[in-house]
Amino acid sequence: MNVIDVSDWNDHSNWSHMIGEGVEGVIVKISEGRTLSELHGKHIAAASARGLSWGVYCYTHAQTTERAEEEAAVVIDALETLGYGAPPLGIWIDVEAPEVIGQDPDDVTAVCSAFISTCNAAGYSAGIYASLSTLTDRINVNDLADYVPYWCAQYGTSECGFHDSYPGNILAGWQWTDCYSIGGQNYDMSEWY
Repeated sequence: MNVIDVSDWNDHSNWSHMIGEGVEGVIVKISEGRTLSELHGKHIAAASARGLSWGVYCYTHAQTTERAEEEAAVVIDALETLGYGAPPLGIWIDVEAPEVIGQDPDDVTAVCSAFISTCNAAGYSAGIYASLSTLTDRINVNDLADYVPYWCAQYGTSECGFHDSYPGNILAGWQWTDCYSIGGQNYDMSEWY
């Protein structure tokens, strides 16, 4: 399935055009840290109204497990307020902020685990979005539960190398470009499994 991700930068997306270009799903930036994105509700409503599969992501700034739990609670509260139910494509903790990945890998792993556990405890599926280099260098993937899904960014290759390093883990999606043009706008495009 072709899946794009959208944020507040994508205010004037032509959803019909995206569907015509083969987009079948969308992952919406719901929050950054503990702050909700302005357009998350608009994007989720637009995707849902058009029958697109959708998910959400939180661009994390958490450096402690307590902060990660707070960020997850913001996402859960927002989803429950919107009333669309569980996102078919799940909730994702986006691990790329410099202050997060600059920490010891044990701390980054603990932050991811706390976020995912909080979402799971509330009945939601949650996973980790990160580049392959972040997953291999900054997160102890083998210390996390086998059921944790990954959405891996790796550009400039003909296939994702995630399973070369983690053959027993779940690769939910591969973000293969950050400049897929649809109607004159660039989007991140992922191949979803």
